[in-house]
Amino acid sequence: MNTNYSDLQITTGLASGDRKIYEFVFRKYYIPLCRFCLKFVRVEEVSEEVVQEVFVYIWERRAAIEFTSSLQAYLYAAVKNRSINYIRSQVTREQHLAAYTERQDLVVSPKQDHVDREELIILVRQAIDSLPDKCKHIFSLSRDAGLTYQEIAHELGISPKTVEAQMSIALKKLRSFVGAHKDLILFWTLVICLL
Repeated sequence: MNTNYSDLQITTGLASGDRKIYEFVFRKYYIPLCRFCLKFVRVEEVSEEVVQEVFVYIWERRAAIEFTSSLQAYLYAAVKNRSINYIRSQVTREQHLAAYTERQDLVVSPKQDHVDREELIILVRQAIDSLPDKCKHIFSLSRDAGLTYQEIAHELGISPKTVEAQMSIALKKLRSFVGAHKDLILFWTLVICLL
């Protein structure tokens, strides 16, 4: 395998979908990027996931990406941004859980004591997992990563109106899912915390 590609050959090759160049870039940068990411996320498996997501994103958007700086600078910036988004999503989840726990203390009646908190969390995850892939991804970027509609639109290369429409679909489907489990009052409370 050629190990002397120029920056221009690499960026041109990536844009045209050259798998050999993509594989070359992956092999060259994957491990260093994982080590870099690990400094932010502190969990090896997560660092690997983040770096893999960056490489998938580059492949899927290869024709649209403009490398204004070097490929190496782009890769490290992309991994850093996704690491920060991951950390934000973890903080957001912890905030949701804290809000849920606080609301549960206010809402639970003696008849509801038997409802298992973990069961409710599983139901919420099921509700989110039942969304179409595009809706779920956009919902996650909005609610877990804390991105604005404008930031999501920029990240995914779509219009803010499309983001808004997909969020509307996601919320409608989640409310419908909740309606099917309305006997679980705590589930309503948890969804309110998430939405």
